[in-house]
Order: sequence, then structure tokens, then C-alpha cells
Amino acid sequence: MIKGVHRQMIEVTHTGSPYFERAFLVVRGGQAPEEEKLHRMAQKVVEQAGTYAGLRRQKRWQALRQGLFALLCGGVGATAMWIAEKMW
Repeated sequence: MIKGVHRQMIEVTHTGSPYFERAFLVVRGGQAPEEEKLHRMAQKVVEQAGTYAGLRRQKRWQALRQGLFALLCGGVGATAMWIAEKMW
């Protein structure tokens, strides 16, 4: 329960998503842009949030980076072992 908080909220009813019926966005205090611009920005945020493709791409990229890092570490370790073997 929240008491004593006064915030401006924007309700987006046409989300364009098959999963979400409505979205509520809380406007930050301070300098808010004009109302029309605020509503356009809210609609854009909701439209972008409705897709999961960006999350899948991010997870794939993270897995690729981890795999490449593991290969690089293995290569550096093998090279160090080879050099150490040649020196002794």
C-alpha cells in the first residue's frame, strides 16, 4: 500500500499486443514534456515492450560471447603450456 504519493500515470489501452490488454506508465516527477509528446512516447514504449525478439537476441549474443571467451581462454592456456614445454 502506498500512502501520500502523487504521481501522474498514463494508461495505454491499445497496446497492439496479443498478450497485454492495458499498460500503466508512471511519469517521473520534474520536467515532463508536453502531453501529446508524452502520449506518443508512452505508445512507443508499449509497442517496443510487446516483442520478445530483442530478449532472445540478447540471450543468444550472451551465449555466443561466453562460448568465444571459453575458446579464447582454452587457446591461451594451451599456448602457454606449449611454450612452457618447449622451454624446459
